[in-house]
Amino acid sequence: MVVQVMVDGVIRDATPDELVEIVGRSNGNIKALKVAKNEQINGWRSAANTSTFAHADKHFDCDALSRSDIDGVANHIGLFGDFPTGFPGMWKAADNTMLPVPDVNAFRALYASMTAQGAANFMRSQVLKAQLENASTAEEIAAITW
Repeated sequence: MVVQVMVDGVIRDATPDELVEIVGRSNGNIKALKVAKNEQINGWRSAANTSTFAHADKHFDCDALSRSDIDGVANHIGLFGDFPTGFPGMWKAADNTMLPVPDVNAFRALYASMTAQGAANFMRSQVLKAQLENASTAEEIAAITW
């Protein structure tokens, strides 16, 4: 997410990380620091959700392209009960090794691992947001990290 901020009288786009730095440099009030840190937490969660997830002692990519492929197979299984025609019976891990996926249940287990990682990322962001809610100083806010 990109937000607009005024720096030295000029409005420009800033990432959540830049926003935290800009607000902190300007000795912003606690409310502004909390808004900036909340955006940063959202950015951290987004990055985590689109990186990798672990399954069967391997890590699998979860970027937009990979997620599209994973969801496409999952949707096909949901609609038709089986793999799409031509499914190779394996899934490529982030290290370019292959994990055998011989049946729908094996794919379901892979998908469940991805979903579990997303849920863990959400819960971590909620813990950080609770810390943020309770923070009362700039130092406490700055100490909140992914």
